[in-house]
Amino acid sequence: MPALAAGFALALLVAVPGSAQAADGSYTYFTAAGQPFRVDEPSSGTCLPLVGGAVRFSNDTTDTAFLYADSSCGGGWALVGVGATWDAPTGVQAFGVRLGSTAQAVKGARS
Repeated sequence: MPALAAGFALALLVAVPGSAQAADGSYTYFTAAGQPFRVDEPSSGTCLPLVGGAVRFSNDTTDTAFLYADSSCGGGWALVGVGATWDAPTGVQAFGVRLGSTAQAVKGARS
């Protein structure tokens, strides 16, 4: 049985693409403490954590950004278009971001 499980896991690794496409450009965000973070050439279609949470997010990539309430890109989301900036309502922070098309972001969203 362990050999079968190992074989199945190996098959999954081979079947899954090795790298995600990167969005051109960068995004910048600020934590509630005012600490800035900048990420260059971020992966598209992958949930990326926003360390410390974001209260302001600027999207200077070629992809739409979807901000999530948790670092696993679950819960509700906010849309930040190309070249746009999001300022969190009072008491709200984003902890995850997924870049890409609307279809990818909605599929990744959980209620």
